[in-house]
Amino acid sequence: MRPIMTRMLYKGLLIALALSSSISLPAKANPPRQAAVTFGIEMQRFRQRAVFLEARKIARRGKLSALKPLLASLSDYPLKSYIEYEALLARPYSSDEAVQAFIENHPNFPISTQLRRAFADYRRDQNRPEGFLRFHQSDDADVENQCFRASALWTLKRTQEAMAATQALWLYGRSQPKGCDKAFSRWRRAGGLTRDLAWQRYELAVLAGENRLATYLERTLSEDQRTLARQLNRLRQRPTRTDRYNTVDFKDPEQRALADSALKTLIKKRPAEALRLIDDLKDSGRLAPAHARQYNYDAALRLIREDNLSLNDALIPAALKTNPDLIEARLVQLIKAGQFDALPTLLSQLPAAAQGSLRWQYWQARTDLSRPGLGGRESARVSFERLAGERDYYGHLAALWLGIPGSLADQSTTIAPEKLLDLAAAPSAQRIYELRALGETLEARREWFQLIKPFSTTELRIAAALASQWLWHDMAIATLAQAQAWDEVRERFPRPYAARFTEAARTQGVPVTLAMAVARRESGFWTDARSPVGAQGLMQLMPRTAQSVAKSIALDSPTDLVLTQADTNIKLGTAYLGQLLQRFDDNRILALAAYNAGPSRAKKWYANPQPIDAFIEGIPFAETRAYVKAVLLYAAIYAQLNGLPEPLLYPYEIEQFSPNDPLPIGPAVFNKTSRPASITLNDAPHPKAKSNAF
Repeated sequence: MRPIMTRMLYKGLLIALALSSSISLPAKANPPRQAAVTFGIEMQRFRQRAVFLEARKIARRGKLSALKPLLASLSDYPLKSYIEYEALLARPYSSDEAVQAFIENHPNFPISTQLRRAFADYRRDQNRPEGFLRFHQSDDADVENQCFRASALWTLKRTQEAMAATQALWLYGRSQPKGCDKAFSRWRRAGGLTRDLAWQRYELAVLAGENRLATYLERTLSEDQRTLARQLNRLRQRPTRTDRYNTVDFKDPEQRALADSALKTLIKKRPAEALRLIDDLKDSGRLAPAHARQYNYDAALRLIREDNLSLNDALIPAALKTNPDLIEARLVQLIKAGQFDALPTLLSQLPAAAQGSLRWQYWQARTDLSRPGLGGRESARVSFERLAGERDYYGHLAALWLGIPGSLADQSTTIAPEKLLDLAAAPSAQRIYELRALGETLEARREWFQLIKPFSTTELRIAAALASQWLWHDMAIATLAQAQAWDEVRERFPRPYAARFTEAARTQGVPVTLAMAVARRESGFWTDARSPVGAQGLMQLMPRTAQSVAKSIALDSPTDLVLTQADTNIKLGTAYLGQLLQRFDDNRILALAAYNAGPSRAKKWYANPQPIDAFIEGIPFAETRAYVKAVLLYAAIYAQLNGLPEPLLYPYEIEQFSPNDPLPIGPAVFNKTSRPASITLNDAPHPKAKSNAF
């Protein structure tokens, strides 16, 4: 089929999709006739998918003779190249030329990168150095391949490259595979192992905690280096013994890294002692002033966060007292202590850019509100009104003070159908569409990221709209984030699996907006999401937590596969969220902190009574602090999108944090000269009292 005709048919198929969506078609379209055409195309595609799956099965078995008739029927199918890829992959002894030709003919296909890596592995196992070097890429993190590359370079007498490659392998703090031994031997005979390199690897091994390797590497050290190694190891074993730093010279390259690790431990355990020691080391000339400043910064920041030191303490060098990070850390400590009257002086010392941030604008207004008289209250009102126009955590906090709804600031735009159709008709987009239809989500994601890599902001916006139309919400969210299109609220906050979330939320007594907000923050609604620490699925559950929750609600213990299924993950994640809410008396702030950082930490942080906004600002873990703010905001946004009267914070939550002096939120703050005795919040109901239905 000619390309132009294929493109027209693709557009016909996509117009059918558009007819079932919210995007309107041009008036000249003829829906009944077009529907008949696109139905035929979809049926053709359906049959081609079945042929593709059969052809892929045959290709993976290496039965190429049986492929020809099937490939003929796939001549215009977007994934035909995937069959060719599978056929090459199934034959490790395919010629280098054939593999290279496929890669060159498909330069922007993710499968070309996969094919290149696979044939690098094949040629390594076949001990074919030239073929290996043809396919191996410098960014390949496989250590076995890196070792074989060095050996291949030695074999092919590319000595200069071989020396560099082997040295890179040597400078690693853990044991290398046996495949590196041959390269190391050639390298040492060629004079590659110098005194400096011997010490550097020994140092790396010690810092990595590889004591066995470090002991082995001692034989490569000179006698004076071994003496130094024993001295520094004694220091690292007892880093709080400040007298052991007397002979350490931080300017010496051979002493710096190991001594640095000891000093950092001292800073962590006893920061005040570290500050005194740093001054002594600097005054004696054994520590460069630039390095001393960094150590002083680390120690001072730790002390401030532990509430042990103010910025006026004599231990802090004068140059650090204006450091924005230290000022902000001190501001947080004052906020946690409720010392709002001490904030203005420090706020005025922040750089203009920091003062202009929504965070510090809010706290400046909060400070103004605590000032006696009407002047402070009026200044706070003006600031809150300005902030309340922002779709932000602090904007919604400001709206609470004013007793008005938080701003949605939705500026969602509509993309012309022609632009969507043009992008959807592109060959790469067609491959993505078919991969998703076949359930090949990982391959589809790879193709998507390759597709949008060169896109402009405008093109990214079109791509996000297409992903939304395809109900591929996690990719729409990620693409809008790449475009920094923050005001496309409706696409950034979709409602997939709404019925499942509603049912699970109703069953567990959880606000449905909160459950969806957690999923939005945790995974962006990506069902197959897996975190580096092992959390899985929409609501990023750890397997052990999921098993415990499953048992508590009489659900079969989930396997790894089940946790990536939306229905099970939503049930378990919402149930766990419900259990945390019950544990913390329906307080969403504490439940969210527990969801992110663990219940024991949340309980510990709650030990000291303080206003709710001060508590959230003072959560010790930056990740958890950002998490709580984001999920509260997302829940409020979902409520607004569904016409529900849900504020950022509920009155009972506010009272739970400071029952004796509750945060006075609402219009009464600015309508009376005295502080109100109770909280008014537009009569917002308890979250369990409102409907969970969308």
